[in-house]
Amino acid sequence: MNILNLSNITNSTPEADSCIEIYHKAISFQFYTWGVVGNIIAAYGIIGNILAILVLRHRLMRSSTSYYLISLAVYDTGVLLAMILLMALPTIYLEKNILMEYYFVSVYMNQYLYPLALVAQTGTVYTTVGFTIERYIAVCHPLKAANTCTKSRTKRIIILIFVCSVIYNVPRFFEYTVVETWNSSLNRSVPELITTTLGSNTDFKKIYFICLQLVVMFLGPFVLIFILNIQLMWAVKNAKKTRNRMSTNAAKEANLTIMLIAVIVVFLLCQLPSIADNILWTMFDKSKLQCSLHYIRLTSITNLMVIVNSAVNFILYCVFGKRFRRVFIKIVYYPWKRKGTRYKYTLYDSSGSRRGNSMKVYNTESTFL
Repeated sequence: MNILNLSNITNSTPEADSCIEIYHKAISFQFYTWGVVGNIIAAYGIIGNILAILVLRHRLMRSSTSYYLISLAVYDTGVLLAMILLMALPTIYLEKNILMEYYFVSVYMNQYLYPLALVAQTGTVYTTVGFTIERYIAVCHPLKAANTCTKSRTKRIIILIFVCSVIYNVPRFFEYTVVETWNSSLNRSVPELITTTLGSNTDFKKIYFICLQLVVMFLGPFVLIFILNIQLMWAVKNAKKTRNRMSTNAAKEANLTIMLIAVIVVFLLCQLPSIADNILWTMFDKSKLQCSLHYIRLTSITNLMVIVNSAVNFILYCVFGKRFRRVFIKIVYYPWKRKGTRYKYTLYDSSGSRRGNSMKVYNTESTFL
């Protein structure tokens, strides 16, 4: 996710008339793409991810897979928050000339929130890899699943993914810095985000952005996810042929697999366009890309698709996950249902005594779900 695209476009000063015209068209396009549509999607997504975490933490949902999905929801929420703070809100100032002070504050925030957003995106990618591998083992190699797909191992993997995501993105914290320049039209000093010596180093770009980025963030995980997902689809297709002979546990596993396949497919569809965006951003001159309206629209849409991917999982869980739906309904319905129905019942003690049967009346309370 190239969160800095907006900053790179708007902080530049186009000299040619064509670039000035493109500059204003880009601001308007990004306002409607990010400031309007993006804000709505992100707000819904944050709520959806919080609800997903509440459901996945329920005792009926606890499993190694639910731990992966909770971790995924946390990373997705981080991506959505970064989108709002760094992309959506700044476009409102640029288009409507409001929230000026926030816009300048966001420039300072960009230096730190942008790397954190990339940590969240890296975590999203490799958490998806994690539960894809786990589901592949559970479905295609069920005899190994009991010893491999355990909760304790899943927790260790989640921690490892987080640590590696942070370490991998450490250079991002030193890629940009903020300097203050005098703006005569505003009659004040304004912050400007500029590339550091490390960020502009040619060798650093070749090694980190071209070699590592393509292999670590795109080719490696996406090829693995794609191959394993094909295997999962094939396994589910074969399972449908023997549906009548499936046990209850097998049917639940099949339903969970279908739900995760849906998550993986949406992940691939939404994330793959960002690969082309990042390749273009790395290989071509940034000043030329900033004066290309087609590229600006492309990168705006690809960033929006990343946001959609971070916001849509709750819907997928509800549509494809039967147990998730039941637990969600239970959580939502429980606070509103009646306290219970009180009734009396009578027990007769027939101990065989000649003195007669004793009778006791009990009050009890029953609730119905």
